Amino acid sequence: MSSSLIEQLIGFVRSIVLARLLVPEDFGLFGMALTILAALNAFTTIGLNQTIVANKFESKDELKVHLNTVWSAELIRSLVVTLLVWASALPLSRFYGQPQLRIIIPVLGLITLVHGFQNIGLVLLRKEISFARIFWYELATHVFGMALTVALAVVLRNVWALVIGLLLTAVLGTVLSYIFHSYRPRLALEKNALRRALNFGKFTLVIAVASYVTTMADNVMVGRLLGTAALGNYSLAYNVASAPISVLVFSLGKVLFPAYAEIAAQQPKRLEQAFTKVFSISSLILITVAVPSFLLAGEIVQLLFGSRWTSAGTALRVLALTIPLRGLSLIMGTVFFGLNRPKQVAVGRTLEAVVFLAILYPLTTTFGVTGAAWAVVIAYAFACVNRLVALSEIIPGISSKLIPISLVNVAAAAVGLLVAGVSLTFLTSPLPRLILGGLLSTIIPPAILLVIRADLRKWLFEWFS
Repeated sequence: MSSSLIEQLIGFVRSIVLARLLVPEDFGLFGMALTILAALNAFTTIGLNQTIVANKFESKDELKVHLNTVWSAELIRSLVVTLLVWASALPLSRFYGQPQLRIIIPVLGLITLVHGFQNIGLVLLRKEISFARIFWYELATHVFGMALTVALAVVLRNVWALVIGLLLTAVLGTVLSYIFHSYRPRLALEKNALRRALNFGKFTLVIAVASYVTTMADNVMVGRLLGTAALGNYSLAYNVASAPISVLVFSLGKVLFPAYAEIAAQQPKRLEQAFTKVFSISSLILITVAVPSFLLAGEIVQLLFGSRWTSAGTALRVLALTIPLRGLSLIMGTVFFGLNRPKQVAVGRTLEAVVFLAILYPLTTTFGVTGAAWAVVIAYAFACVNRLVALSEIIPGISSKLIPISLVNVAAAAVGLLVAGVSLTFLTSPLPRLILGGLLSTIIPPAILLVIRADLRKWLFEWFS
């Protein structure tokens, strides 16, 4: 979690600096180029690395064969994706009506190839839930990557600072992966190991494609219909709203995936209590972040990024609602991966993608970037319900615990929002509104929950002690 928190803080500082050095059109152009890179990665991702975490191996030799096979397969995939990205540059530049993409996209395509060479030994650290070296590896990569990107922005003052900065960060991360772990992968494609990995990976491919739709289709739609400036504002708002997810949920997911697998194998009766504890604590944190983000979206954007990003504040107010919705749906999804049941997640993500696509175009054409943001909210609300139904089949009776917890969270958030909103009635200056409203909306919801729920107080005490 410290690693994710520092990563987001570095990314946040980088966003503030770059937003003042570059213009929304630069970010919009960069976002357009990333859509094809993310799409091809999603349509070819089969999650082979996850099989190393999910499976148990009888000997070190068996593990080594599996590691080399997975690394080789991912390297081949990366090469194929790079070639496809290069081939897509001209058609995509015509689709968006942006000639610069013909050069930007091939350069970004090199990033996937560079990532393909990354040392798979880092996956062993995740399997062993040994995150100390991963912490230092990620810290070094993000710090030096930010420094490179900001330096390029100061010199170039255009979209190429973002493009070259991302490429150099990928190169740096790959080089450091061999410094931080002693394992040295070799080219090998052992048939049984590949079959074992692909058996898990086929569902990961479906999940990756569906996830791409729910996280990138709105970028494509906004960029195509509303232009680079609108996409730049929308991307900024989306990234700010996604920061708490990256800090809490993705960091927890890296731990919960192997942890749930171990609990299910050794003490399956503990699974319900373990998940309820995780759900309660994570929902408390997500609500604490979501309420001030919703209330003070305009002030946050104005003070941190400047007046030319005004549209981002409007979108952020809506996207703040996705913080608990998206976070809790992902938290529930970790149970299925830990129990080696990716099929349920694949089916759920597919249904969510269908719902998202059905509402995205009409909402975007009618309400602009705000409509695209509401489409995201509706899709993740559906995801939460969908995950809860599927989870009830694995842990009978879990819905009777999670629904009351969720209702109490909503009530606490509403009280905090009401009190903070009333307190801002007579304030007009952005900074005083941010300070007063931020304090009240951040403190009141968790305070109410801690007073009402003795079990939550107990779990937090155990966690911090």
